[in-house]
Amino acid sequence: MGARPSVNDPSKNAHSKPLTVSTGTETFGTLNQIPSRKMLFDIGVHEAQGERPTMEDTHAFIVDFDSVEGQLYAGVYDGHGNRNVSQWLGNHFHEHFLECIHDNPDLSAISVLNETFTKVDNTLKLLSETTEDLSDAGSTAVVAFLRLEDQDGSQTSFTMSDSRGTNGAAKSKLKAPSSDARRVLYVANAGDARGVLSRKGTAVRLTKDHKPTDENERERICDAGGIVIRGRVFGTLAVSRSLGDHLSYDGLHLKDFVIGIPHTSKTVLNDGDEYCIMACDGLWDVISDQEAVDLIRNIPNAQKASEKLVEYALKNDRQKTQDNVTVMVIRFDTGSQ
Repeated sequence: MGARPSVNDPSKNAHSKPLTVSTGTETFGTLNQIPSRKMLFDIGVHEAQGERPTMEDTHAFIVDFDSVEGQLYAGVYDGHGNRNVSQWLGNHFHEHFLECIHDNPDLSAISVLNETFTKVDNTLKLLSETTEDLSDAGSTAVVAFLRLEDQDGSQTSFTMSDSRGTNGAAKSKLKAPSSDARRVLYVANAGDARGVLSRKGTAVRLTKDHKPTDENERERICDAGGIVIRGRVFGTLAVSRSLGDHLSYDGLHLKDFVIGIPHTSKTVLNDGDEYCIMACDGLWDVISDQEAVDLIRNIPNAQKASEKLVEYALKNDRQKTQDNVTVMVIRFDTGSQ
């Protein structure tokens, strides 16, 4: 048996692109970059490896996604088995999402997100057949998509003047926002990575935890011929939905039971909607939705808020899970700051 990797072994750790601030007013599709202009939202992200021997979380966001001003893509990915699937998701999920948007212009955003999860999981299956490091790993995921819409649900916004980014440009110039345009937040998740909205200080969960202990999930697994032992699928995996996990045991395919179909929600934001917290279970195993909302409500800076939540998780891990922790905070009430 090989030596156990050290806590700071960089060769075993997942890496997210560092957060940067652009030198100009645009990001041109750059991952994890904030423009130097005032935005309609504020975003911050912080992570910690904790006492785990490796870091298996990744995160990614793109401001002005698809070259549309005010549009945001954001994702948090919590790997298991090894770092490879979460690393791949952090680098590539947004590319598949963008492709699905362009390939399905008549689909609703919810349908496009669902289609993206399916496409990504199928891609990971193909990759796992040729890449051993991807065949024995998986990841939970929580993804957010923020955009302006007309009252009928159609997209309305400005297209950026320059589309040099590597993440694609809008196919055609979009009209300027109408006076009754609204901000709409779509959130999709598979597994126990979670999104929570603060609405006038009250926590509103936007996602669903997919665990084998959930009655509906347990029934689905058992109906497919699987078993749940000690709260885990076949006694090994603590989540009932994920991306990746294309393993086979004695002729059984884990993916038949641990599916990649997400829970997807749509929220029309109003003046009382303050911020969204997106995080892996390294946070949610330590703090409740409402406690998390309360902890950062008076911290107007999204980056400082994300750091506060990670600090709390590390200090209050009473179960001693010693898990990786990644927290992303998106504040919508920037106009009041």
